[in-house]
Amino acid sequence: MYFCGCVRVSRCIIEGLQYNRSSLLHIRPCLLNLTSSKKGGGHQITYTDYKKPCYEQHDYKNMKLKRPMSPHLTVYAPNIASMTSIGERISGVVVASYAVLLAFGALFLSNGVETYVSIIQSLNLGFFSTFILKLILGFPWSFHYCNGIRWTAFNSLRWLELPQVRASAMKAVQASIIMTVLFALI
Repeated sequence: MYFCGCVRVSRCIIEGLQYNRSSLLHIRPCLLNLTSSKKGGGHQITYTDYKKPCYEQHDYKNMKLKRPMSPHLTVYAPNIASMTSIGERISGVVVASYAVLLAFGALFLSNGVETYVSIIQSLNLGFFSTFILKLILGFPWSFHYCNGIRWTAFNSLRWLELPQVRASAMKAVQASIIMTVLFALI
């Protein structure tokens, strides 16, 4: 019944425009209000002028409507899964910068790698200093490697239950620490 009423109204509008084509030049933006009355059996069409809605900033509108703020990272407590995810991204940037620095070094430095290794050895740094330096330089690579294996397992649909996610995150951190210490001792 509603559909038939809409068809009748649209026919009336189209037929009215066909008879009086000059009215097309006088159309202005307006809202079309359809109201139905059961007594008359037809529809009544009224036009009202278009009023541009006032612009309100998103936050002010939500405060006025007393809507809660959307959650953000600062709302959630950090857990091991989210921290390893963020650490994976950061270590990926660090490892990529290692690769870029190594490529630029090989391209632009005049001497071979042996020269720069001998320069570092001539600094006579102690065992503890070189051990700490190796830990700092090696941890991003080993963490990215171990956590990458974990994410590869996730992509193959393994270890996706929450206890397994937490356990695999802890194992990835522990393996990266052990690998970093072993490589630093070399």
